[in-house]
Amino acid sequence: MSSEGAKLDRNVWKLWRRNGAIWAALLVLLTLSLALAYVPMGLLTPAAGIVIAVAKAGLVILLFMELARAKPLLRLAALSGVVFLTALFALTLADVLARQ
Repeated sequence: MSSEGAKLDRNVWKLWRRNGAIWAALLVLLTLSLALAYVPMGLLTPAAGIVIAVAKAGLVILLFMELARAKPLLRLAALSGVVFLTALFALTLADVLARQ
């Protein structure tokens, strides 16, 4: 029984260590995003913010939601959400550009 308990303790420790590392990476990206918001870089400021946001979303989707190890049907459902969101952004952009 004690070997099962030790194995469980190791698995719990690995899970906390992995999630803690992901959380720390998200905090670093948050701090970087906040710092870059106050740096005058012209047109690069929103681009840097978008790149950082995509990196944070990637960490959450692939690691916290464990989509990297998910079944293909779950990956397809997530991909369909991304495609739908992209279509909505494209339609919004087309509307904004048409209102000149």
